[in-house]
Amino acid sequence: LDFGTLLPHCREAEPIKWFRPRRLMDPERFQRELGEIPDSLVHNPSEPLVAIWNRVATEALDRIAPLRPLRGDGYRRAPWFTEELQETKRQKRRLERRWRASNSESDRTLFRSFIRTYL
Repeated sequence: LDFGTLLPHCREAEPIKWFRPRRLMDPERFQRELGEIPDSLVHNPSEPLVAIWNRVATEALDRIAPLRPLRGDGYRRAPWFTEELQETKRQKRRLERRWRASNSESDRTLFRSFIRTYL
């Protein structure tokens, strides 16, 4: 066996996505973490002020709601679940909802014939 050989059905590792949990974001705490703007910075040109603001805001966010990796073991589509199948299921659910809402025999017949077509 050669374990170095890539198998065709194996997926490549996806890049890690990072996020900040919204439940940790607190506007009042963020304001406290930012603190006061020093008087020495007030008369500086805008570019250094923006750079300082970005750094300070990022540091405050990192203390309040640090970045966390988003787990990649979530929802993954099966290879056989195609767009056509998804649309077919949507159409079936649409017809079923229409039949259940109207309770008419014609809608039931449409729904059942659609199911028979794709079974």
